[in-house]
Amino acid sequence: MEAERCLERLAGRLRRWRGDAGLTLQQLAVRSGVAASTIHKIEVRKTIPTVSVLVKISQGLDRPVIDFLDEDPEPAARLHRRQESVTEVDRGVLAAPIGDPEREARGWRIQLAAGRGTVALRADGDVLIVCQEGPLELCRRAAQWRLERGDVLALRAPAPFRIEASGSQSARFLMLGQVPATARGLLDREATRSRPRRDRPLAHTA
Repeated sequence: MEAERCLERLAGRLRRWRGDAGLTLQQLAVRSGVAASTIHKIEVRKTIPTVSVLVKISQGLDRPVIDFLDEDPEPAARLHRRQESVTEVDRGVLAAPIGDPEREARGWRIQLAAGRGTVALRADGDVLIVCQEGPLELCRRAAQWRLERGDVLALRAPAPFRIEASGSQSARFLMLGQVPATARGLLDREATRSRPRRDRPLAHTA
């Protein structure tokens, strides 16, 4: 009976997900490389798909193949409303999470108080720094950038860097990509306290 329920669940999900994607049998056949007649037979439980066929169909639907068999599969997309939970990671440095901390697709909304001075932050891999309110002064080793509102800076891994609000007002920015899962993990505690040399011209990246 468990096998029957599994096959019924598989057929129902295939029908529903194909409909949600707005695909006809022929369109899914083209995207997956599986014949339309085979897909139809799976949907009406006239045939049991092989693993290779199921993998191809899941790729055509842009879903993990395990979603066909899981009791409660995760949605292909998840909406995260703006969170108001804010953590003070250091004096004058506030951080609020963006997205799911258990997933790689996450980030932080960070605010720097005016006059806070330089704060050393770190990332686990490649990140984007999106300036929402500035200006911001950001440096890594000898390189330095000045970001105005709307500017985006892409940093390749490893990405420890120093940043400060360079104006008289507080500054806000988004830090997106491979970032620490906890607010406290944002601080680069191993960074030296001396400020880096400013021997390169400022650069803007939009």
